[in-house]
Amino acid sequence: MKAMRKSPARFAGTVGLVAAALLLALSAAAHAAVPVRTALVERSAWRPRVHAIARVRSVNHVTLSAPLSGRVWEPARSVGEVRAGTLLARIRPPGLQASLQAARTQLHLAQLNVQRDRTLYHDGVVSLQVLQGSRATEKQMQAQVQALQGQLDNQAILAPFTGILDYRVPSGAVVNAGTPIVTLDGRGAPWIEALLSPMNAMRLSRAAPVAIRFAGWSGSGRIHSIGHSARQSGLVTVYVTPPPRAPLLPGEWVHLRFAQRSTPGFVVPLRAVVMQGADAFVFIDRGGRAVRVPVTVLGTRGARAWVTGGLRSGETVVVRGAGRLANGTQLLVAP
Repeated sequence: MKAMRKSPARFAGTVGLVAAALLLALSAAAHAAVPVRTALVERSAWRPRVHAIARVRSVNHVTLSAPLSGRVWEPARSVGEVRAGTLLARIRPPGLQASLQAARTQLHLAQLNVQRDRTLYHDGVVSLQVLQGSRATEKQMQAQVQALQGQLDNQAILAPFTGILDYRVPSGAVVNAGTPIVTLDGRGAPWIEALLSPMNAMRLSRAAPVAIRFAGWSGSGRIHSIGHSARQSGLVTVYVTPPPRAPLLPGEWVHLRFAQRSTPGFVVPLRAVVMQGADAFVFIDRGGRAVRVPVTVLGTRGARAWVTGGLRSGETVVVRGAGRLANGTQLLVAP
């Protein structure tokens, strides 16, 4: 009777052990296989692009400086295209008008003295030496008036040709003689001047066209020359020839996009690249298990990344679920 009473209990215990083992097996299997989505690895060269803001230049380029010291007066004109002969600025020296008026007054008095001494000389009252002294003073005052009048006439800075105007100093500034006041870039055979870092300039692809954009217009130019050494600013000058009949005026600013030399590599979805600090890697599906492959990211564009590393074209890379993987994790690839 006791043996019969123990039999159901033993049976229940056995069933419980079997069920527990089954659950553990299912749990282990579920934990081992991580559901993921994959994509193909494709071989594709990475061609980086360099963007720059550049200025249109021309042989008709001039910098107009202050002819004398004084305060700058600029007409109410916006920076842009001006015609030849247009008044660009005036330099008003302090006290020049007053000095000219005083010199004219002294000249008038000197002329009256000459007339008086001439009459007195003919009457025998004064000597010839006195008359000659009055005439010398008159000539001296005439020269002073002419010099001051020349300074007054020299105040105006006029455009020597039609071009794009750019002011170097604001209106009202006090400047010395020789200070650059305006620059003028005229029509002619224009080129585009860009400044790039030495690294970007060294990697430029001379054969690739240069994309040019300006105020709704876009075109394609070509690299004319690349400077061999950096300026004092640390930048290298790159000259670009715009297409014929491009609506560009010297002095205008344009946006350039250069293409650099291509680097062989692979293209994968950007989500496939896992970053841990400065290290980058992807997981490849090889035989249903994840294999971690270190990569170097060359660049990204949109949802794609160009990388180099131990990859092969046609392999499948894990796109979704890569962040939960470890090397050797079993994969459950979603259809």
